[in-house]
Amino acid sequence: MAVARLWSEDEPMLRGRSRYTADLPLWPDTLHAVFVRSSVAHGDLLSIECAAARQAPGVVAVWTATELGLPAHSYYPATTLDGVMARPLLAAERVRFVGEPVAVVVAETLPLAIDAAELVEVDIESRPAIIDPYTSAHNPADLLFPAAGTNVVLPLDGHGAGGSTGDPLIGAAFVGEVVSDSPRLTSAPIEPCAIVAAPSDDAEGPGLDVACTGQGVHRQHETFASVLGLAPRAVRVRHPDVGGAFGGRGDALAEFLVVGALAQRLGRPVRWVQSRQEQFFSMPYGRGQRHHFRVGLDAEGRIVGVDASMWCDAGAYPHMAPVLAGASRRQCTGMYRVPTFRYRYGAAVTNLPPVGAYRGAGQPEVNLALERAIDQAARLAGLDPVEVRRRNLLRPAELPWPTGTGIEIDSGDAVEAMETALSAIDGEGWRQEGLLRRERGDRRAIGVGIGCYAQTAGSGDGADYAHLELVSDGSVLVSCASAGHGQGHWSLWAAMVSGALGIAPERVTVVDADTEVAPHGQTTGGSRTSFVLGSQITAAAGQLFEAARLVAADLLEAHPDDLVVSDDGWSVAGVPARLVSWADVAGHDEPLSSQVETRIGGPTHPYGTHAAVVEVDLDTGGVELLAYVAVDDCGTVLDSASVEGQQHGGAVAGIAAALWEAALWEPDGTPRTATLGDYLLPSAAELPMITTIRPGIPTKRNPLGARGIGENGAIAGPAAVQNAVVDALAHLGVEHIDIPVTPERVWSAIHRAGQVADRGGGL
Repeated sequence: MAVARLWSEDEPMLRGRSRYTADLPLWPDTLHAVFVRSSVAHGDLLSIECAAARQAPGVVAVWTATELGLPAHSYYPATTLDGVMARPLLAAERVRFVGEPVAVVVAETLPLAIDAAELVEVDIESRPAIIDPYTSAHNPADLLFPAAGTNVVLPLDGHGAGGSTGDPLIGAAFVGEVVSDSPRLTSAPIEPCAIVAAPSDDAEGPGLDVACTGQGVHRQHETFASVLGLAPRAVRVRHPDVGGAFGGRGDALAEFLVVGALAQRLGRPVRWVQSRQEQFFSMPYGRGQRHHFRVGLDAEGRIVGVDASMWCDAGAYPHMAPVLAGASRRQCTGMYRVPTFRYRYGAAVTNLPPVGAYRGAGQPEVNLALERAIDQAARLAGLDPVEVRRRNLLRPAELPWPTGTGIEIDSGDAVEAMETALSAIDGEGWRQEGLLRRERGDRRAIGVGIGCYAQTAGSGDGADYAHLELVSDGSVLVSCASAGHGQGHWSLWAAMVSGALGIAPERVTVVDADTEVAPHGQTTGGSRTSFVLGSQITAAAGQLFEAARLVAADLLEAHPDDLVVSDDGWSVAGVPARLVSWADVAGHDEPLSSQVETRIGGPTHPYGTHAAVVEVDLDTGGVELLAYVAVDDCGTVLDSASVEGQQHGGAVAGIAAALWEAALWEPDGTPRTATLGDYLLPSAAELPMITTIRPGIPTKRNPLGARGIGENGAIAGPAAVQNAVVDALAHLGVEHIDIPVTPERVWSAIHRAGQVADRGGGL
């Protein structure tokens, strides 16, 4: 069947005409899918009774894994033990987490599909559930995949190049040691996931037209084509406007692939819109790591070495988590001068939903552990944690610095960034206030904490795609691959092209997020798009400018060097009356276009310091954030408003992880946080004004000098707030509190420290 366009490409969001996937106009014969999900975390799937549902009004089909007949899928083959731990699109024989889809109902309307889904009877014989990766690896009550003979996806080992095989802390006078938990977090986008898939005809055979939420059409395109057995050119994937992503939308959900298969089998379009509760069941979670982290200092407070081990939760089906553990290892030395290190990590499956990326993707977890261990080591040495950082942060003259973890930090001034943050937050003034309160016995303690960080942005992927065309009316069409989902890419690309060509940004049209527009490209994520795709767009704009200049020179019968350009067109310097318009240039001879498909520049390393001041109620354990400063060096600032917005968003993500957010399950794998009433997200009312500062030291890794900004706050924020809370309580003997530092955890830590003192442990 031929597929009409689902939506217009020129519906500006700020004018209220933007459309999300769930808002798209539907074809008259569109069907609606509802998934039946397991209410048991782990068990043998004995039977699925669908007869009553199939007879329900409006039902077109009810499918189980048997009817679907598609093989299990390995999203990241290196993590699934040669496919043994691959994910079935609908559960077959065994269920492995609450919310795993076991059947799908397709009906003429959504209400009818919902009613019919309630008639499906699922019989599951429960098995022991495992929700902790360390237990899963070392003392499992059961095996999730008996054929694998183990629950371990990756054994605890020093994966990757570099690092010490012996004890890197030999010679340390003081060793700061923490066990740091980074609980699972959900990206909680404004818009849950959604898809509309329609069968289509193609010269190469049956095809599929997909409109869905996502962060990159090409990765999803490859998955649809391979899983459904379609010729790549027969599959089209587009993303309408997407209500946030933050890493959780990097891959096509299993439900997406089922919907695509249904559209093909039934010969009709099929739509599925995820509910908020299903978002907690279906979207990959982030984090889920536990670090045992040690930092050794010599007698002068200089780092001798770092020794860390980490177990990560791979979820019921290994997804991206074991891959992201490699990113954790890469960042284990931060922005510090670390002579030697050892970093080992392992991964094990659990009876919880799969784990993927979330803002920072493996870097916030290790930075949290590193920063906590540095604070701990400083206190053991009797030194100010700030002074220890001064002595160990890399100096500009030492850069570029090979860390030994596989990266080379290129440039920057980390000490200056830290000093700027402390000055801006008035760290010394707040410390004096804290001392005064302690002297007068105030039950509200003050704590000051910082979180330094270094990030790797734009690693692990290739080139994007940028194509520019001067169209007949003299405007410019930009076709590119990576798509925005709230970052302001369209206005940034328009500004870049405007600056390079000399035309007004209003005359630049951007088209992206469509596999028919760009033949290849990358996912928007990893703080990469502004400088990877931005560099390619800038280079393509430079090529188009030169081509247009030559045409204008020919039309004006002048030397190209004598021309000046404006929004109106081209003229000879000093003779403005002799003008050829952009439309004249576009209409002369052949159409003008340019294209850049190769990557320009390598990974970059944003860095900085976030500082926090908290007030802790010693009677209730309540924590109030009083002040917050974010100093983020993202290199050249390409758009100040967008960068500041990213700083605020990243900082709030980090603050929320430290104080409120955590996805929780009962020991039997039943979710405790499956709605926004249980999973705590902050509003502006819970936050102070956030001061943002941008040093702006350009990197030489790309022609724009930009480093990346999207994940910085999520990496630095948790450590800054957690360190501040521990600082407020250190005089009571409190050494560590895991995030989120809830009132219950704070109160318990205070009372445990008091019990130690009562037993003669001293404070």
